[in-house]
Amino acid sequence: MTKKILASLALGMILSAVAPSAHADTPKKDENYGYTFKDDLLSAPDGGGNTPMIKVRPLRAREMLLRPRVQFVTEMLKSVENL
Repeated sequence: MTKKILASLALGMILSAVAPSAHADTPKKDENYGYTFKDDLLSAPDGGGNTPMIKVRPLRAREMLLRPRVQFVTEMLKSVENL
C-alpha cells in the first residue's frame, strides 16, 4: 500500500517537472482599434445646451396613514375604572 502511494507521488512529481509551463502571448497594439461617435451629445462641453433642470420637491410633514382614535382612549379609561 505504501509502495503504491510513494510510486504515485514520485510519478506526480516527475510529470509536474516535465510538463511545460503555460505562457500568455504578448499583447499586440493596434493603433487603428477604437470607435468614434461624432454625434455623442453626452461628450458636449455644456451637456448639449438643452439640459433640463432637476427640481427637488421640498420636504413635507409626514402624515400617518393610520391615525389613533382619540375617542377610544376615554372609553378605554372608563372600562379600566370598572375593573
